[in-house]
This record gives sequence, C-alpha cells and structure tokens, in this order.
Amino acid sequence: MKIKLKRAAGQRIRQGECLIQTQDIQSPEVELLKEGESYPVYHGDGAFLGHVLIGRQHKGLGWLYSRQPQQVWRESYVKDAIQGALEHRQPLMHSDSTNAFRLFNAIGDGIGGITVDWYNGYGLINYYAEGLYQYCDWFQAALIESIPTLQGLYETRRFKTTSEGMAENNQHVYGQVAPSPHPIKENQVNYGVYLGEDWMTGIFLDQRHVRQFVKDQAAGRRVLNLFSYTAAFSVAAAVGGASSTVSVDVAKRSMDRSMEQFELNGIEVDFDQHQIRVMDVFDYVKYALRHQLKFDLIICDPPSFARTKKTMWRVEEDYAALAEDLFKLLNPGGILIAATNSAQYSAEDFKAMLQEVVETIDGEAYLLTQFGLEADYPTSPDPESQYLKVLAYYREW
Repeated sequence: MKIKLKRAAGQRIRQGECLIQTQDIQSPEVELLKEGESYPVYHGDGAFLGHVLIGRQHKGLGWLYSRQPQQVWRESYVKDAIQGALEHRQPLMHSDSTNAFRLFNAIGDGIGGITVDWYNGYGLINYYAEGLYQYCDWFQAALIESIPTLQGLYETRRFKTTSEGMAENNQHVYGQVAPSPHPIKENQVNYGVYLGEDWMTGIFLDQRHVRQFVKDQAAGRRVLNLFSYTAAFSVAAAVGGASSTVSVDVAKRSMDRSMEQFELNGIEVDFDQHQIRVMDVFDYVKYALRHQLKFDLIICDPPSFARTKKTMWRVEEDYAALAEDLFKLLNPGGILIAATNSAQYSAEDFKAMLQEVVETIDGEAYLLTQFGLEADYPTSPDPESQYLKVLAYYREW
C-alpha cells in the first residue's frame, strides 16, 4: 500500500520536514494504515518522498524515517541508527565532567517517536507511539550490543495503550537495577535521578547548557527559580556561588527531591540562604511584589500548560503578564532567563512577545544571549523537533 500526500504536505516533506499528520493524507483512508507498519510515501504528483512508520501520537500520524527507495524498516536500520547516534556522542561518553545526556534524539537521529537518555551507566528508552513500541526488542538489543558499559536499561511508554497485554508504563528491562536516587554528574554538579518510577526522572537533560550559564553567572547573586521542579537550576547557582536561592514549585514532592539535590553537593538547605517553597508560583510572585523583594538572577521555565486550584496557565496566553512582573522583581544588573518548551510557540513569536514586554518596563533591558538545543539533541526542520527556546535578558536599570 502506498501513501499519497496532499500538495502542501508534499512540499513540506520535500523541504526537509518529516512529521506526517492525518490531514496530510490524500489516499488511502487513514483508518487503513496499521500501527507499526512502514509505507512508501509519494507526493500528489507521483514523486517518491520516502518511507514512513505509522506511530500515532498527539504530534501526528508518523515520522518519515528514510528518503531512499531501497532503505526500508528493518532491525538493521534500527541498529545502524543507534550506532550512528553513539558515534556523535563519543565526547560526552568519555567526559569527566558530565555523565548524563541525550543518547538518541528521535527524528534528529533518524527515527521519530523514540528517545534514549543516558544516566551514568543506565539507559532510559522513551517510546512516544505504540507503533515504535512494537519494536522494543530491536531497540533494546541495539543498545545492549552497542554499549559495553551499559549497566541497566529502563523504558517508559508515553502513549495511550490500545493493545491488551502491554507492559507497565515504566519498567526495568535489562541488567542491574539503578539505586534510588541514582547519582549523575553534569558540568561537575551532582544530581540524583529516579529511574523506573515516573515519566520524569528528576532532571531535564535538555537544559544542561542553561544550567551551566546559571552556574557561571551566579556568584554573589540572589537567585529566584520559578517552576523549580527539583531545584536543579538553584543547585547550579549555589555551586556557582550564589548568595541565596529561592526555589518555588507547587508540587509537594518537590521539597524532598530539591533538598536531596542540594545535599548531594554538600550544601545545607536553610530558610536564610537556600529556600524551597511549595506553593503556587503566581502566589509567590504576588507575595514578592507586595513585599518589594528583589533578585539578581531569575529563572522561569514553566510548563506549556498547567492547572492548579487557583490558576490555569497557558504559555502562549499568559507568559507576557508573568514576564512583566518578573522584570519588576529584577535588580539593575540582573538577568532574567525565560524559557519555554512549547513546540506551538515559535522562537520568533516568543522573542517578539518578550521584546514587547521589555518595551513596557520601567527601565532598560536587552537580550543578552539565547539558547536552543545542544549537539546531543539534533533536530529536523519540523517545529515539533525544535521545541526549546531560552532567552536571557540583562536589565541595565
């Protein structure tokens, strides 16, 4: 069976994009396309475009994995893709300062719908579509064969199950069981992660370079970390010599996990120097404004969507108002780091929004630097692949 794309979709694929949406299909009927099956893809004019593996997820119907007519989906393709990704990560595999990073980054490494993270000897495979999970044995075998230092392997299913008899969402599948917490190191800073328990392990590896920036800028600064999760940014700041940190997150378990991260670096958590507040971020911002608190470095890395008892947050609609308040909390000479991982919010729109905020503040500020994804997160031209946007603004007065 062949898939024929509509004209606009075919043009996108010709220009390098790889994600195919349900509405892109001209023929056959989408319902006839089987999960986990590979199909050749053609433009409406009959030209061959590549092969797609059907793996339905919220992002789309499936990802183009090959543009070569004879290069079809088989176990050797998976093995070659894994080995190719490993070759590009050799500097990180042999790093003395960092032992946790992205080992395989979905379509950027040739196969959309799957990622593999490396945590100091342990691998975590994330499957985003059932179609990919049908080949879990292939991915496990490729990783076990290709990494002699692999101590253990975990997998997480991040998709809704449609088949009976599926495995647990998070499970250990090979080798030793990792300790809890499992110690990792990033740019000479220690963190603890939890494997096999939840979708989130305790740290977001795609922010490694931003944490390094925070560490480099933190000396002598008062730091505010909003949506702090396990306070990784605060820990990096403390190691970098911050005079104080405040970490704010609404999740109750953030307290214990955050304290643990500080303790792994020999830093005592106390209310005077390193505060951890379990509360709604927006309530804390109101409190800080009311009490005229000021900070020298503010990190704001919110989810794309969040709901609490009091508030509902949508990044596209609500970030501007929050950013305006954060500039009011920022001392002259201070830095605001604003981040979003929303694929629906383009880098251009995000920057334009923040620039509009800057033009309304009482004072002067300018864009100091910006970050995207690092080399261990290769991307495709698809917006869904290039999701991370981080902008750092310096306030002059």
